[in-house]
Amino acid sequence: MSLKEDKGIARFIAPLVLGNMLNPLNSTMLSTALISILISFKQDTGAGALLIVPLYFTSAIAQPLMGRLCDVFSPYKINLFGFFVILVSAFIGVYTQSFTWLVVSRILLGLGTSTAYPSSMTLIKRRYQLLNTEIPGVTLSLIATAAQVSMALGPFLGGILVETFGWKGIFFVNIPMVVIALLLSISKKEAVLMEKGDSTKSTLQIVKDLDPWGILLFSAFLMLLLMALLYPTYEYIKIPAILISLIAFIKVELEHKKPFIDVRVLRVNTLLNTTFLRQTGLTFVMYSVLYSLGQWMEQTKGLSPSSVGLILLPLSLAAIIMSLVLSNNKNYVFMLSVGIVCIIGTSLGMFFLTKSSPIYAIVALTGILGAALGIVTIANQLTLLAVAPANQVGVSSGLYRTVGYIGAILAGSAIKHSFKDGATDAGLHTLGIYALISCITIVLFMLPLYFKKRSLAN
Repeated sequence: MSLKEDKGIARFIAPLVLGNMLNPLNSTMLSTALISILISFKQDTGAGALLIVPLYFTSAIAQPLMGRLCDVFSPYKINLFGFFVILVSAFIGVYTQSFTWLVVSRILLGLGTSTAYPSSMTLIKRRYQLLNTEIPGVTLSLIATAAQVSMALGPFLGGILVETFGWKGIFFVNIPMVVIALLLSISKKEAVLMEKGDSTKSTLQIVKDLDPWGILLFSAFLMLLLMALLYPTYEYIKIPAILISLIAFIKVELEHKKPFIDVRVLRVNTLLNTTFLRQTGLTFVMYSVLYSLGQWMEQTKGLSPSSVGLILLPLSLAAIIMSLVLSNNKNYVFMLSVGIVCIIGTSLGMFFLTKSSPIYAIVALTGILGAALGIVTIANQLTLLAVAPANQVGVSSGLYRTVGYIGAILAGSAIKHSFKDGATDAGLHTLGIYALISCITIVLFMLPLYFKKRSLAN
């Protein structure tokens, strides 16, 4: 069945596309609103990490959990639950008078947006199973493209919203998007997709299947890691605690029949492991540059949020163009190589930026970063599909997203420490050094792929 023959596809897919746009959109819109928020609440620049990190921390835990809940309960209801949580987070963000409640808003936003991808994939799979036909490739590409485009356009849209409505605009914009998605979602035709995964299981069995110990230990590991990164004191206590929680988590997951995060995929698969490590490094560099440039341009160069958004527009355009041009390219090793060269160029350029740097130099730098974003996103996902075992693609994809969130958490903590005295040239250069170090590790993690290139091609 083609999309033209499927008359209900537009209403079915529209809310799923909107849902998958919200996490990347809110991630990148913040880059042009941070300084305005920090000034409004009289917070130092380093406190911006407290708005960046919670969303990714929550997403790293919530996304695999929501995927499990979609299998156990109704993916339709999980999808609606996510929209309602996003709505609550948006109202908190718009009406709060406290920086603490703004952090709470970002945590809820991470929870709500984490339902989008797993519920969308489950709903799509169920729909086409009921129609007894294969899932059209364009349906999945719509979800992926929407997330990519919204991530790329986030800085530009954020700048316009902040300049027009103030920083609350980036929270308010979620309200109409969610309301539209909810109106499109509520349909009697979807009733068949609301059935539970397995109604014969007892409550106790369902809880066991959710792997509560795995969830708790992974949450403890991430929280301890986060505290060590954001507040580097008593490390002689925190580091052993991090290692103990990680080892305990791995042990519990290896013994569980249906683990929260299946760490078994990491066993003796160098190509898959280095893909995860490479994704962590790439995410770290991208978010370090994206968030730091916006703050630096506003605070050090004295530019307005809308001007920053306009300067970051080449990033959006380059990312979208590269994604479209390379969407059918299967040479992921070559694309990764080109993307990493762009990442290295961005990191070097960041190190040489100063208050007196011309605007065209910044525009060129953001264009290179955008090209890297478009290339690497597609290339690393293709690599994942190529190196993951056929029966572990779903599990590997979930872990791939989790390590990406960890890279974003590391970027947020690096920005907090580098900008503790403000978004200065020195702080930007420090982040440039961190980015270059990360680039070195990314190149090292490329080596196994180069060595296996010929055998993979065959």
